[in-house]
Amino acid sequence: MIPEPERAARAPHAAPSLADEVVDRLVPEGLDWRRVVREHPLASVAVVAGVGFLVGRSRGRAMLAALSAYAVGAISDGVNDALGEDLL
Repeated sequence: MIPEPERAARAPHAAPSLADEVVDRLVPEGLDWRRVVREHPLASVAVVAGVGFLVGRSRGRAMLAALSAYAVGAISDGVNDALGEDLL
């Protein structure tokens, strides 16, 4: 785990992750979700697990297809970059 002063020093310079961007779009603007997660980690995990379960049961096949397509695209881009030509 990164010590608090070091983490605070790195945070302004770190690029936001894809997960951060998605959560920022889904959560109401006035809610500081990072603070809520820090203060209530178990409740946060329980809520996310429950939502994930419900979404997975209703849209599981579509999500799996989308993630598979994304993974294939990312792998083919990596292979193409490594070889320096478009093979896939």
